Amino acid sequence: MSLSKQDIAYIRQARTILDENFDKHITIPQLARQTGINEAKLKEGFRELFGFSIHTCILQLRLQKAQELLLTTELSVTDITYHIGYSHVTHFTSLFKKETGMTPTEWKKKFGPPEP
Repeated sequence: MSLSKQDIAYIRQARTILDENFDKHITIPQLARQTGINEAKLKEGFRELFGFSIHTCILQLRLQKAQELLLTTELSVTDITYHIGYSHVTHFTSLFKKETGMTPTEWKKKFGPPEP
């Protein structure tokens, strides 16, 4: 796909919106409207520019934030689930385990600060 400089600017703007709002429910149609690019070009261009889909980007952003919160706060897994934009703990836990090979609790025990 051939992307114009304007398309690239729109797609980068979409990435910024995702970075700042990963914890909210954002649909691709909403993102396309906010940035002024059509959905197909946004989806294809995003993958071309960043090497992964919009959905994968949101998942990665949420998992990074969850890992950070697991390491730096005393928030429960339930609180972290809601904080990063998921509404079901079991869904978040299964995604986390699929991506890291561990549940959030196991991950915190392995990488978090030692308990006093």
